[in-house]
Amino acid sequence: MNRRLTTWTAALALAVAGVASAQEQATVLKRDGSRVSGRFEAWNRNTNVLYLRLSLADQRIIPLGESAVLEVAGNADNLPANEIEAARGGDHVLVLRSGEVLRGRLLNIEGGEGSDKEDEPRVLSFKPNDAGERRARFSEVRRLYFGNFPSSLSAAPSAPAPQPGPAEPAMPPGSVRVPANVRWVDTGFTLRRTDRVQFTSQGQVQLSGDAEDKAGPAGSLRGRYAANSPAPSLLAGALIGRIGNGAPFAIGDQTAYLPLPADGQLFLAVNDDEVGDNQGAFVVTLRVQRGRR
Repeated sequence: MNRRLTTWTAALALAVAGVASAQEQATVLKRDGSRVSGRFEAWNRNTNVLYLRLSLADQRIIPLGESAVLEVAGNADNLPANEIEAARGGDHVLVLRSGEVLRGRLLNIEGGEGSDKEDEPRVLSFKPNDAGERRARFSEVRRLYFGNFPSSLSAAPSAPAPQPGPAEPAMPPGSVRVPANVRWVDTGFTLRRTDRVQFTSQGQVQLSGDAEDKAGPAGSLRGRYAANSPAPSLLAGALIGRIGNGAPFAIGDQTAYLPLPADGQLFLAVNDDEVGDNQGAFVVTLRVQRGRR
């Protein structure tokens, strides 16, 4: 007997998983000035290396000794001068999203996707110099400096003040935030080739330091392209998707149910060649129409 197609509104649990994954995007600023951005997976205390996942097929292993700072959900640029000054010495410096700054030593990072405790939330343990051990969820961490901050890396200039990026729409249930300054966002959705997906996208992003260089989900408002973007034949800034490590496909602002090219994990991105200077995010609501297996 044929099974009837059933329309599924993406479960809230899946949506929360997708948003949590986006929040665990991180950037390591290395002591040579280069940056590596991806989904944070783990710190191996035995080998003293950090693991970042750039894609299903690309995991980066970064020795802690080569790392100057780890920033959660950011690009590790425009670092405040007062934080850098605190990080010039041998102490590690933990900066929380509450604004609290602690000097001491990183003890552990455990839990979360990609670790050996995937069912537990990711938690960072830190021993301040003047207090007992502190534990903070990874989402509560803004930056972690690994001490002896290189003099060759300078603080952010005090002027001019950065212009605010585009305002972001609210996050409705069943939605995923797709920041413009992250290469690919893991949505948390595992799909099959027989499924169909409807994408409803909101928001506007800025594609460079030029405040007028903006894009909606359909792409650049100026109609420009980015030759080295993941999908150079599509407008810069357009919303695109990818299954696993496959080829990017267009999504844009269309709301029709789209076929999928393969089975696997769904990733979303803003189509641009250089994402480090981007601002803003798209908010994408997904509805999945399951096909027969």
